[in-house]
Amino acid sequence: MMLKKIFIALLMSAAINIAAEESSDLFLYIPQEEEMSEYLSIFAYLRAWDRGERDVDDKRLAIIFTDYIGDNTLQSLLCESFFRYTKNKNIQSAVLNYFDANNINTDFANTLKKLYAAVPIYKMSDGKEEIRYSYNDSEYDENINLFLFTELKFFNGELGLLLFNNDWSQFLFNNGTNDQDESFFLMYGGGTNAMTMHFKKNLNVEEEDIETTISTKYNTEKYKDKWRITELPLVGILQRAGADKIFIAHGLGPEPTVKTIETATLNVYLYKENTKTLYEVSYFSNFSPININFSQRNRIFNFLFFQLLFVYLN
Repeated sequence: MMLKKIFIALLMSAAINIAAEESSDLFLYIPQEEEMSEYLSIFAYLRAWDRGERDVDDKRLAIIFTDYIGDNTLQSLLCESFFRYTKNKNIQSAVLNYFDANNINTDFANTLKKLYAAVPIYKMSDGKEEIRYSYNDSEYDENINLFLFTELKFFNGELGLLLFNNDWSQFLFNNGTNDQDESFFLMYGGGTNAMTMHFKKNLNVEEEDIETTISTKYNTEKYKDKWRITELPLVGILQRAGADKIFIAHGLGPEPTVKTIETATLNVYLYKENTKTLYEVSYFSNFSPININFSQRNRIFNFLFFQLLFVYLN
């Protein structure tokens, strides 16, 4: 049974003000342990429903949409991501019937109607079969999963996080002078929507140099004065993140070379004082206007924003 929705009052006013300046509608707060447990319970509930292991009648479906769609909560972002993700025809049919019965024509509902009516297009790329979806041969979905995830560790187990299950392509880089100072990318998608994750282990970073290390690349190359940096308090779930300092940084805006493509870069930095190491995890995502989810991009960016909190050091 669905747990009662809880909105934790611990909000990061700095992050909210940053989002407001960008007119991006992004929000962020640090969940307490109780809300994180609820998040994982809702995830398990939805996953079981998608697998056909749980029945959800019309009454419960109405409760999900009433209590968990369109709110500024982590649980709401999770539920929205689930409905974009699911390919279960029984669920899709129940959702569409719910929309019809209640005359619901919100932007989110109209996006789901297109996603559920889209047809798969199969192609081979680098020896692998890839699937994208087409709606009326005019709008597309690149089949990027932002629901199912796996807990993984990187840099010899030093950095852990929840990684979405996609058939990622990996590219490894090294600075040529220190084998430990690694940098690598995970990439998935393309066409009308792509996603890249960048992982980096910055060595010999003094505490006073953290913000310079964070800001240099993105200030000069892309977002300039729209690049925002916030140090997070080590409260809630971040009390067990294993870092002495945690910063987030983000920028939103059009692609410089193709102004119609909207992008977001969302980063988290975890600093270990005794080793002077700054670990970086960066999410980059973009959307073309002909992507089915284009009008929902800020909600998707917001869900990725919260993923920055699900990172820890051992």
